[in-house]
Amino acid sequence: MTIEYSQYDDEYYIVSRGGEGSENHPLIDVDWEILSDNKGSGMFSSPWPLIQDGYVFPIRLGKPLPKKIVMADFHRRPYTFSYRVIKDVAQRRDMPGVQWFPAYIHHDGQRYNDYVIMHVFNKIECLDKEKSEYKLRGERYQLKKIILDKESLDAIPLENRLIFKLKEKTSLIYMHKTIVDEILQHNPVGVRFIRSKDWGVREAFG
Repeated sequence: MTIEYSQYDDEYYIVSRGGEGSENHPLIDVDWEILSDNKGSGMFSSPWPLIQDGYVFPIRLGKPLPKKIVMADFHRRPYTFSYRVIKDVAQRRDMPGVQWFPAYIHHDGQRYNDYVIMHVFNKIECLDKEKSEYKLRGERYQLKKIILDKESLDAIPLENRLIFKLKEKTSLIYMHKTIVDEILQHNPVGVRFIRSKDWGVREAFG
């Protein structure tokens, strides 16, 4: 059976870890112990405050640690980019539902600055329920093949869907091709952008 795709299945990409040498890129986690010690600091209201001027989110390396630790331009979770590759995107003001928080990653006495946490709370229900392949367990979608619903996305202006979470499965963050192209100009290490139509079950653990 021929699958009918729309232009959105080509225009949107899912953000994932990967790339050459990814076996050396560590997992990360928010350092809740340090964070709790700084409760009074609060959060930034500005989309992009200067790191040296205020509080930054502490992140630690997660387990299991790779034998050779190599810091990349993208780590998860939380979804964290290096400022080097995300600066153009983070400074935009036309992306509702997306926030950027300065962060640093630390491990064994070393501190890696100039990272940014991407917090996405823009959730869009746009799974084509008739064409996609999935199982519904209660309210949870177990996806096998994603087809984006053209009518749902047509109804939303592009500036409101440049970056979003798929509401049916919020572990998947989508980026429009224009955003992906901006990031790729900086040759990022450790991130893959999987075109929506190419995503499959095997990618879920990437």
